[in-house]
Amino acid sequence: MYSLRYLSARQLVQNEKALCKMVKSLPVGLYYILFKVAFRGKKSMLLQELAKNWPYPQLKVQMLLQTCHQCARTSSKKCSDCQWTLPYTDMSKNNFDDIIMGVISYIKEIINDGLKTLPSRRLQQLDMTGLFCKNFLWNLKLMRLWASSIRRAKICALQQKISDSENQERSQGPETSTSSEELRVDFLVDLEVSPKTEFLMEALRDNSNSLLRLTCRDFYAFKLSVRDAAKFLVPLDPLVLRRVDLSNSQMRLMDIGWFMSQIAIFQNMKSLKFPEFNDYVKWWQEPNLKAQFDIFVTESKKLSRLTEIAFQSICLSDHLEYLLGDLPYALESLELSYCCLTSKDLTYLARSQHSTHLIKLNLSSNKISQIEPFLELLKAASHSLVWLNVALCEITDTMFYVAVPFLHSCSKLSYVGLYGNHMTSPSVFVFLRLYQHKLPHLKAVSIPIFLDCCTNLPEFSPFPSSLEFYINTDKFNSVLKELEELPREEQKSLIDYTLNCNFPLIDYFDL
Repeated sequence: MYSLRYLSARQLVQNEKALCKMVKSLPVGLYYILFKVAFRGKKSMLLQELAKNWPYPQLKVQMLLQTCHQCARTSSKKCSDCQWTLPYTDMSKNNFDDIIMGVISYIKEIINDGLKTLPSRRLQQLDMTGLFCKNFLWNLKLMRLWASSIRRAKICALQQKISDSENQERSQGPETSTSSEELRVDFLVDLEVSPKTEFLMEALRDNSNSLLRLTCRDFYAFKLSVRDAAKFLVPLDPLVLRRVDLSNSQMRLMDIGWFMSQIAIFQNMKSLKFPEFNDYVKWWQEPNLKAQFDIFVTESKKLSRLTEIAFQSICLSDHLEYLLGDLPYALESLELSYCCLTSKDLTYLARSQHSTHLIKLNLSSNKISQIEPFLELLKAASHSLVWLNVALCEITDTMFYVAVPFLHSCSKLSYVGLYGNHMTSPSVFVFLRLYQHKLPHLKAVSIPIFLDCCTNLPEFSPFPSSLEFYINTDKFNSVLKELEELPREEQKSLIDYTLNCNFPLIDYFDL
């Protein structure tokens, strides 16, 4: 059910022209609800007027469109207002264009009126983050909107006008004009760069001096070499960026030190994800590669707020401590899939400063040959761990039975990945039967193809890495149904069971 306030606002915006004339005299408390209604109703004129006269320092579009304050504080079922889905259509693209043009109209108004308007209100940031769920095509459209808006508004020409005005006033007497810094509005986005975003380089060339300055919260590189991706980082505000995600880009081991030296200026960066190297060379034995990793270790110390690091498909055998041991801060998220980790690496991690702070831990596709270091790590992380992935780690029933009490001690655990391990269904039932009391927050488990649900398995050992060809579908579905019925005894919400190595890829910032 929509609220009475929302329905009243929807009726009010029917007379769009009349309402646009009243915007400046409206109570500021109405702006939020009117913005939401205008966006959904595709009221172009009203959207521009609301953005132009926005009475707060920040205009956060995602919050206005998709979240109410009550639902933001609870994990319960969202209200009908928040269940509305942002439409990815050309019409909604026009809505975003209207918002941007409204902000540019605000800048023009301030330029013309100067200090007459500025003290009463000052829009400082147009926040467009979180809108498109990293959807590449929509990110591209949003960037084109920003670049074209700068051209249409002739920002550079406006800035020259301000500069000329300031110079003239300085020659005549005390400075009374509004400075460019006071006029500027930051356009905050989650930016994904690719070979198709080369047009951004021209628009970013004078970004630091622009009145509609692009700032980036989360930076993603898509099908670019890291050297090309780094060119887009240079014009960005180093104090705003919180994430650099290279997981879909291309990078050589020889570039790892160079790249770290390029991003060391981003002092507020919290998350750094590297791409799949697919290079299992023992780099510590090659002087040139070792020198690059020495640079990585040195430069990583400068990122004092870094709390997430992700490596994929790189040989770290016995060298995890070398990479992370001198960090002056504790990591909360660590992804080390396909990294040839050893018992020595797990022992270091269990005894490091990071273990007691870990919220998210991905050890998938690393063979856990000795269970003791892994148990020590679980014990150390038991008060903080929420997301754990040990898929394809060659865990057996015997090992898992020993680990169950340690998993139960991780009381905040919500996501557990067990896919690809050679286990039987009874061992997983042992883990899950007590989850309501031991793991009250458990939401999702990726389960393996159980050995007892397979037929015609080869008699030789070890088992095949993939068991899909041996699965007895009827038996497996029967076990899955039994698993799904476990929570019903206490009328708890159901656990989501998946048969996937990459089970719910929950963002570290959402944990």
